[in-house]
Amino acid sequence: MIFGRKLAGTSRTASPEMRARLIDGPIIRTMLSLSLPPTTATLAQLFVQLAQVHYVGLLGIEPLAALTLVAPVVLLMQLLSAADVGGAISAATARARGADDTRDVQRLVLYAVVCSLFLGLLVATIEYFGGGTLYRFLGGKGRVLDEAISYGRIVFGGAVLMWMTNLLAATLRGRGETFAPSVIIIVSMLGTFPLYPMLTLGALGRPGLGLVGAAIAFVAAYAVSTIALLFYMQRMGKETRIALVTDWWSWKLVRETARVAFLSSTRTILSVGALLAATYCVGRLGDAAIAGYGIASRLDLTFVSLLYGLGISILAMVGANLGAGKAERSYRVAVVGTLMATAIGGALGLLVTVRPDIWLVHFSDDAAVLLEGERYLRIVGLAYALGGCGTAALFVGQAMGQMRWAFWGTVGRFAIVAVCATGLFGFPDTIGSIALMMASAYAAQGIIAAAILNPANRR
Repeated sequence: MIFGRKLAGTSRTASPEMRARLIDGPIIRTMLSLSLPPTTATLAQLFVQLAQVHYVGLLGIEPLAALTLVAPVVLLMQLLSAADVGGAISAATARARGADDTRDVQRLVLYAVVCSLFLGLLVATIEYFGGGTLYRFLGGKGRVLDEAISYGRIVFGGAVLMWMTNLLAATLRGRGETFAPSVIIIVSMLGTFPLYPMLTLGALGRPGLGLVGAAIAFVAAYAVSTIALLFYMQRMGKETRIALVTDWWSWKLVRETARVAFLSSTRTILSVGALLAATYCVGRLGDAAIAGYGIASRLDLTFVSLLYGLGISILAMVGANLGAGKAERSYRVAVVGTLMATAIGGALGLLVTVRPDIWLVHFSDDAAVLLEGERYLRIVGLAYALGGCGTAALFVGQAMGQMRWAFWGTVGRFAIVAVCATGLFGFPDTIGSIALMMASAYAAQGIIAAAILNPANRR
């Protein structure tokens, strides 16, 4: 599947203005306008998540270390729902939109709901029975382990709500409608934000619930956004309404979407596997190292999340142009978007390499924790430019239905971390050596994934 691909359509969509904007509008201006709402929504989510880290940090090193142990698994669920399965649904919707195929757009809304229910229950079950074993393997013990298990049980107990929010929003964004789902998510996240300090630390003379309170607040935000999205979609017309449409099953559409989702999800599982391997290495260095790595590596995750809005705009524009048969324009969109992501990554990486304290001081005042965090960011920040390149290339691959290079880039990243974690060439026994390992992994991933932009794909 290459940049020259065109999808056939049979029926017409109801919003020609949006379609024209995707396939004929100025590239940079359209990309920025489409990316602004989801980027703002992502910032709101990040603000709430980082506030969670801040409030948990006030409880002490042990709750913060427990949150660090669960964070890679929560990240896995977020990426699978928003970037992988959600990305595949968005890409399929964008291609159907470009081809003016209303029926496929309607089918994809129904598929999003079914996938949310099934996959949300699946990951909740897996975490319930295997979470404690995983957190123990990563170095959790005593109170840290107990806190991690309690937090994970509650967060993953509400997994269906996260899946529903992200997949419903994906169907709207694939149509080029980025504003409404972003506003819903922003209002939901900020509206439930006061629950974090109230439930974590206590309020109105009542004691807080600690890390358990943070987990409850986390689930509450997704409950509100799910209800709001369902209400909005049921009122906005037949293209977004959840209903059993005529000829609702399409093997071609399911196979096409599932293939992209599977390869993208496998790539994410390997990515999180690399994070778990890094967490395993850090877990051998003590609670201060775990906590320092936890707050420093949050910037890695924050950086990737900040590029999500730009990635969504790349995906929608490349997919729509492919559906309309405009191969040359889809290629130009892919190149421009990737260069923008690389520049953003390079600027942020330079900043935190020089001044890592700008990030770290907001989450801890423990000198040992801050020192470990600084050692990590000064090295990993050097690889952020290539990290941005690899992230943009993922969305290009999803839009094209071609995940090969993004997949092999992640395999390269995972291989570097896995080999180091085995101690085959000497075990990384300092936070600095772990940071060097992660920087090398990010660089390898970005270089390999960028092969999707090979000009040969324009044929």
